[in-house]
Amino acid sequence: MGGVTEPSPRAPRLPETLVALRDRVEGPLVYAAKTAVAAGVSWFIAANLLGNQIPVFAPLAAVLTVQVTIWQSVSRGLQRVAGVMVGVLLAGAFARFAGIHAWSIAVIIFVALLVGRALRLGTQGSIQVPISALLVLVLGATTGGYGLDRVVDTAIGAACGILVNLAVFPSVHLEEARTAVRTLAEGLASVLRSVAARIDGGQASPAGPAGEAGAPLGAARLLGDQVTVAAHAVGRAEESSRWHPAGPRGRAAVQGLESAVTVLGMVERQVRGIARTVTEAGPTWDLPAPPSAALARLLTQVAAELETWTPPHPAPVAPATALAPAESPAPGDGGMYESVVDALRAPGLDPHAAALAAAIAVDARRIREELTSPPPPTVRTPSWRSLFDQTSV
Repeated sequence: MGGVTEPSPRAPRLPETLVALRDRVEGPLVYAAKTAVAAGVSWFIAANLLGNQIPVFAPLAAVLTVQVTIWQSVSRGLQRVAGVMVGVLLAGAFARFAGIHAWSIAVIIFVALLVGRALRLGTQGSIQVPISALLVLVLGATTGGYGLDRVVDTAIGAACGILVNLAVFPSVHLEEARTAVRTLAEGLASVLRSVAARIDGGQASPAGPAGEAGAPLGAARLLGDQVTVAAHAVGRAEESSRWHPAGPRGRAAVQGLESAVTVLGMVERQVRGIARTVTEAGPTWDLPAPPSAALARLLTQVAAELETWTPPHPAPVAPATALAPAESPAPGDGGMYESVVDALRAPGLDPHAAALAAAIAVDARRIREELTSPPPPTVRTPSWRSLFDQTSV
């Protein structure tokens, strides 16, 4: 039940292989199909319905608007439209007193970049301001109505990209986030079990991925990367649920997973401290059997609680209870820490070893407190301003 297991050397079964292949191919195919449909529809509207002669910016905007999530599509679309409109207005005002010269092009690019940054139009919008200003300044002098056509084409392409992404909406990525959080919890439990094995009777812990064979600290240092992976997966699930037709049903679960990552991030620091402490104790644990066994039992119990600690169910739950463990500890479980403390009071113990054991017990108690005391709920309400804070993919 617990921890990180070595992958089986045998080949995966055929159904598992087909499922993995489907997941790998299906995403890019759906994305390509949605983008192609959005581009074709936007060209048809701009060319056939509105009569634009060369409506190339409509499919271009559609291609750049269709993104992995609906939120990203809306963000990119609004950024592009806003950037084009600002660039067209700048070019129109600038063309009144300057012709097309090297110095005038340099000046309008300089001004357009500053204006795009000052208006905080996002990466897509900021770069569209100088591009649109340049094109309107140069081509608008010979093509009547070019600036208006560019704005209209961009708006059509952005609207088509958003609508197609809404019609064939992408995944919410909730299961991927749950898997990442569960993997992190199991990794933390695995390190605690290896520490318990080393303490109890001086046994060697399982081979670590780095450093000395069996050193728990090597495995604990890799847990920071797992925290980052889990946080990224949960952030992706949170973003994909914004404005998603199925998003509200999983909103409580996403908020619970965000708080779960916060809790496990704090637990990771405690686990790393425990691994560092037992590593500093050396290859042998100079403690009598009673305190060693008591400390190993405490760590094993904490590892078991991590393994059964379950992220929230998709059903709506109160944020304050979203992070409760699957099974609350029994009332007598708190006595494990007290038993370690009592065992360390025995006469004749090595002071250094006793101090290290006490530090490990304190960290283990803090982990249990983190797991059993839900943190304040993480509720994120994106504002319209955040639509212009996205970075380019």
